[in-house]
Amino acid sequence: MLTQLISKRLTQPLSLPTRLAVLGLLLLAVLWCVWLLRQPSKRAQLRRWSQRFRWNRRRTQIVVALTLACLILTSPPGLALATQALTSQIPADSGAKADAIVILGRGHRFMRDRIDATMSLWQAQRAPHIFVSGRGDAGLLIRQLLENGVPKEAISGENCSLTTEENAQFTADLLLPQNAKRIILVTDSPHMLRSQLTFESLGFEVIAYPSSVPSNLGYRERLNIIAREYGGILSYVLKGRFGEREVAVSRHEPLAAKG
Repeated sequence: MLTQLISKRLTQPLSLPTRLAVLGLLLLAVLWCVWLLRQPSKRAQLRRWSQRFRWNRRRTQIVVALTLACLILTSPPGLALATQALTSQIPADSGAKADAIVILGRGHRFMRDRIDATMSLWQAQRAPHIFVSGRGDAGLLIRQLLENGVPKEAISGENCSLTTEENAQFTADLLLPQNAKRIILVTDSPHMLRSQLTFESLGFEVIAYPSSVPSNLGYRERLNIIAREYGGILSYVLKGRFGEREVAVSRHEPLAAKG
């Protein structure tokens, strides 16, 4: 819509006053250039400026290329391609059973879709236990699971993690000692790839079960989510968080469901 509007405006004929103004500006520019060329000092200054421009040409090309890349990636087609590239790496659900279902919190707006995905897994008897992870979200997720009929004995979690790394570390600290190694991981599809790689690096066998992204998210919010995930993946690669490693020692107590 915006592209069509701009194209329409650009192809409309200019009015007479506008054409006269443009011709006047062009005439002034020509006269200014002639005056510069007739002044020896100005010619030398113009020559120095031209040499500086040639010296900075490589830098200018890099800036222009990065600007164009940002414009393309932040456009609706670019966002769609970036999202597809991120989510297409998620393996399909194998349908296998697991030791636990692990839900990662991501704020209130994502909660309903996570609960729906988890209840679908629970009703299919894919795992005997549900573990929730995330500060500020764990308690709310547990409450909604109880309201949906999941027995409190089948729910536990941790209410301390603030990052994906902490989600994985604190979950591993509490579940791996219970021999709960195969998990079904529930989080939104853009977040799934980084989450799966992080959990697998700590020794989990992960079955990815992505939940939907809320349909009421605006374009800017979706763009921020995708940009955050690409930045997070790059950061985790540089920090070595996707390679096999040991679980950090933690003193967090499990969060039990209260019914």
